[in-house]
Amino acid sequence: MIRAFVLAALCAAALPSAWAAEDAGFCKSMCGSERQECRATARKATGNDDLLERGTVEKNPFANTASHAQGQSEQMRAADQASFHKRQSERYGVCEDKYLRCTRTCSIPAKPAGGA
Repeated sequence: MIRAFVLAALCAAALPSAWAAEDAGFCKSMCGSERQECRATARKATGNDDLLERGTVEKNPFANTASHAQGQSEQMRAADQASFHKRQSERYGVCEDKYLRCTRTCSIPAKPAGGA
């Protein structure tokens, strides 16, 4: 009984989305929201990369204040920043590729249900 109810609910939920997916405007807006979500995930992942690359002492600046008193050299900061931007650009590129593929599929006309 519960399985039949769940199956009916899933079918009812899938039908409106199937009809709406044929609408190109709806499809492209879905692609746009997926791109925003992908970019947010990429931004978060790139920020977390810095934490993974550092040692445990560097993650907690209060753990070893004497060694951090000198700070980072300008060269080191520039290299870190360049590396950060490179990783972020690569991840954003993946998001853009997914977005372009998605919008291309939105522009492909749907085939009639009757066949060829």
